Formats: sequence, structure tokens, C-alpha cells
Amino acid sequence: MFSLELDNRAKPFGVRAYSLHPGNIWGTELTREAPLEILQQFGFYDDKGNAVPEVIESLKTVPQGAATTVWAATSPLLSSTGGVYLEDVDVAALATDSSISNGVKSYSLEEASAKRLWQLTEGLAGVKFNFS
Repeated sequence: MFSLELDNRAKPFGVRAYSLHPGNIWGTELTREAPLEILQQFGFYDDKGNAVPEVIESLKTVPQGAATTVWAATSPLLSSTGGVYLEDVDVAALATDSSISNGVKSYSLEEASAKRLWQLTEGLAGVKFNFS
């Protein structure tokens, strides 16, 4: 929702904003401090502490995970679109009610809610963000 309102505010200045998810990536140090129990709850490791091969095979490599970010920064296909959620090198589809991790929830596309969240955040932070 922040990217939606940021895009609305920055668009007149030629700046577009996006939010994205790079995907679940194997081969980084992001989980190095996570307790094994948490990684087991997510299904990455079995009860003996071994990586679950089927899960590992479904994860992205570091270059695959970077692809959506690079695409967002460079694709001419996005030059006339902003404030959208990106995943898997594409604009995310609307999530179904049963979807937990794929797609974008319809409520996050509500302009009035995005504006309200922005205003609440400015009030709580005590900082006003202006482009002019």
C-alpha cells in the first residue's frame, strides 16, 4: 500500500514505485540466525535437521531471486505502470481467498486505504514527506 501511495505522489516527477517479492531463495545467509525449530515449522528441514530435498528444489537461486528486482528497475514495460506488486518477473495477479503467498490481495489496491495508511504513518512518525 505504501508503494501505491508513493507512486501516486511521485508520478508527476517521473518516478514510479513498486513493491515486490523476490521469492523464497536458497543459498543466502538470511536465515543463519533462525532457530532450527522455526525452519522445521516452515518445512525446510525435517525432524532430524536435514534439508527437505523437495522443498529445496522448489526454491529460487540467488540470480532467480534478483530477477524481479532487476526487471522492476529496468523494464520499459513498467514505465507507464506503478504502485503495483511484482512477483516472478511480472505484475502479480489478484490473490484468491485461499492463497497465502502468491498474488496481491485486493484490499492492498484500494487508493483511499493507501492514502490513509500514508497519513497515519506520517502522523505516527512525526515526519511529513513531500516531493515539492
